[in-house]
Amino acid sequence: MQRKPSPKPKAVLWVTALLLCLILLLNAATFLRTPPSFLAGENRMRATAPAFSWQALADGSYTRNLSAWFSDRFAGRDNWLALHNALHAAMGQRDSGGVYLGKNDTLFLIPSPVNETALSANLAAMNAFAARHKDLRHTALIAPNAVCVWADRLPDHAPVPDQQAQLQQVADRLQGVTFANVTDALLAHKQEDLYYRTDHHWTTPAARIALEAAAPAMGLDRLVSEYDDYTVSQTFEGTLASKSGRHGTPDAIHILLPKTDVRYNVTDPNGEKATLFDRAKLDTKDQYAVFLGGNHPLVTIKTTAQTGRRLLLFKDSYANCFAPLLTPYYEEILLVDPRYYYDTADALVRQHGITDVLYLYNADTFFTDTTLADVLVAETVPE
Repeated sequence: MQRKPSPKPKAVLWVTALLLCLILLLNAATFLRTPPSFLAGENRMRATAPAFSWQALADGSYTRNLSAWFSDRFAGRDNWLALHNALHAAMGQRDSGGVYLGKNDTLFLIPSPVNETALSANLAAMNAFAARHKDLRHTALIAPNAVCVWADRLPDHAPVPDQQAQLQQVADRLQGVTFANVTDALLAHKQEDLYYRTDHHWTTPAARIALEAAAPAMGLDRLVSEYDDYTVSQTFEGTLASKSGRHGTPDAIHILLPKTDVRYNVTDPNGEKATLFDRAKLDTKDQYAVFLGGNHPLVTIKTTAQTGRRLLLFKDSYANCFAPLLTPYYEEILLVDPRYYYDTADALVRQHGITDVLYLYNADTFFTDTTLADVLVAETVPE
């Protein structure tokens, strides 16, 4: 006799119904709420809804961007991501959320592949800019990342590029621009807190070591030897903690002020008063923004240092804690972040009587940046 199939247990039906309700509620919350435009945990802007086109659909970019948009606005995204990454870490994985889970509670941003097209364009633009302004001193300081200096803290057998070799290749391709090698100096101090364990930035002590190593290339002598050291936070958890879901090992943030009688004032692109240190940022998720208040298209620092030198500094956020260390050496410092600045640099050289140019990036950003060449393009002078 054929047995009749037994009915599904009521518990299974209840679980299925609950899961369906949860899915419906999450999707409703995802589309009905207004998500923040800035993802503080990852220190980036939220992805926006892509514009449809048949070309974008054909090459796959539309579906990729649509998926990123939905992921960024999903209700409870940060909590789900943290749970996902914490489970992966508990299972013994060496990476989570694009972050290596290193030794000594150290987190490492997994380096991005070199964008050779963008890198070649940037190096060519730097060389061309130096050729147009041969009367200026041009220096490139490309800082190695923690994966290079703290390689002994990486998980065993974690694949990382040889940044020292990559940086040497950059140095070999520069013409008219002096490459300041700071890697050896940082390696000599690798037992010190040169990088944040929970964030991809270097620390202010590392910036000071880099300045001392780069000083000959920058034409700086008689450097300030004494600094006031202020610990302004001991609760900093950076973007790598958020990406990986690994929390509980906060960092300290130090401010170093050169001991001199040089005074300064800082203005933003609109000429409004700004600051080297924005203490209000210490009450936010992105505490590293205490330096300069974060990233801006253009920041101008004018000092009472009577050196006759004016610096044009092209930068990423590694320069934010570095810039205050430069105030004793230049009468004026222009900080240009090409990611947000849309004019050309030739006009700045002419208008401000620039004498020195410095490129200050971390290696991972420099190898993938697609904006520097646009800022360095030759100025078009109307006939």
